[in-house]
Amino acid sequence: MRTPDASLLSSRARAARFGRRVLEVTLDEIYGGARKTYSGATTAELDRLFDEPMPESGRDPAAVLDECRRKVFRHSMRVSHPRIFGLFNPAPLPIAAFAELPAAFLNQSVDAWKAGPAATHLEVRLIRWMNDLIGFGPRAFGVFTSGGGVANGIALKLARDRVSGGRVRKTGLPGKLAGKLRVYASEQAHFSIARSLDLLGLGESALVRIEADESMKMRVDRLADAIARDRRRGLVPMAVVATAGTTNTGNLDPLRAAAAVAKAHALHFHVDAAYGGALLFSNRFASRLDGLDLADSVTIDPHKWLFQPFSLGGLFVRDGPRLNRGFRIEPGYLKKDLEAEADRLDFYHYSLEGSREFRGLKLWFTLKALGRRGLGRLVDATLDVTRHLEEQVRRLDCFEPFHAPVECAIFCFRYLPAWARRLPPSERSSGAALQRLNRVQVRIQQRVERGGFAWFPTIVIGRAVHFRFGVFNYLTGNRDVDAVLMHIRRTASSLGF
Repeated sequence: MRTPDASLLSSRARAARFGRRVLEVTLDEIYGGARKTYSGATTAELDRLFDEPMPESGRDPAAVLDECRRKVFRHSMRVSHPRIFGLFNPAPLPIAAFAELPAAFLNQSVDAWKAGPAATHLEVRLIRWMNDLIGFGPRAFGVFTSGGGVANGIALKLARDRVSGGRVRKTGLPGKLAGKLRVYASEQAHFSIARSLDLLGLGESALVRIEADESMKMRVDRLADAIARDRRRGLVPMAVVATAGTTNTGNLDPLRAAAAVAKAHALHFHVDAAYGGALLFSNRFASRLDGLDLADSVTIDPHKWLFQPFSLGGLFVRDGPRLNRGFRIEPGYLKKDLEAEADRLDFYHYSLEGSREFRGLKLWFTLKALGRRGLGRLVDATLDVTRHLEEQVRRLDCFEPFHAPVECAIFCFRYLPAWARRLPPSERSSGAALQRLNRVQVRIQQRVERGGFAWFPTIVIGRAVHFRFGVFNYLTGNRDVDAVLMHIRRTASSLGF
């Protein structure tokens, strides 16, 4: 039986020995040149693997690490593999991943200054840097969150409070507004917008989905029409949400035009740039976010396209005091008049979260080590690979690219069997031919996934199934793209397509 001291790693020597072993095992996994992107284990196999009662007694941490290698490491998606073209699962920068170690050991809770003094000031500075990039002024502030869903929810709460009056926090939504508030977003907006309206008590029906054009961007003319129509009906417009980097295709709504409509109607203008906000760091493509500085609030997730380990999202607001008014509360154990310095900043006054981890340290390490330009070069490199992918797909007649322009590091396309190539494009997009083509995409993707050569998802756009390639690994190169395209063709042939 292990002694408590041994299992707790309470001496520096024991902790150092085990820590080195954990590091070696982890780096072997990441840098070991794994051939497969995934083991291929099924849900049933994984259920059986982890089916056991809670341990009553402990054992040697080295044995636990070995079990972790066999069960967790072996059957995890290898997001650092250069042939993973996943959803928004980036290959994390080693400098950022290593920063998680001191953050965990320091165990600062960045909700109250007294629980994380240095961490609070570091995150305040990071927020200032991000607001400077966006173009917000000195009153701007923000908060780091678990992800874009929480950030979007906070932003929509600010919009609700603004239109409902200051008493809504205490007395709830006035009866005259019940069922009448409306939020406007593209039909391509993230699902967290509707979910936030549910959590705010407004209901998902408060979301007015605005048609997207052929480029998968919000039609701002339809936005203006919808707001005017709802006002005539006695409804109360609350906010406009533009998306900078849609989940399906990575496209950017026309921010400046959407901002003009929101301003004309005195509405809160929020930009969900959870994905596309990384373009702020680009050395060549930052201008694609023209108009972002006109927002009242912006969501950006560094754990998407800035190669940070999960989780690290953020909300950045033009009016910091307004964010404070939306969340300020003072329980007895955190009374300001009991502190030596009453002006200490407590992040729980700016967020729905209380206790939380020291999220900002990894981004601080990254920016200190790479600088904005260095991080921007990595973003630009993924865009270059995406452009190469697009060129290769357009060159090969067995593939059909989706028609939206490539604005972020996402490209969608589908495989065309010989019979489909003989059909005019209009016939491929309807009826039995469309259903048959959809089955082809699903079968190819599932075969590739099980084999582990590469990984990419299938998505539905309209009624058509497409492959969605997202380049979120700064080490993915053109040769990886070429190899996967060739593998898709070989897989299709083996399936009789």
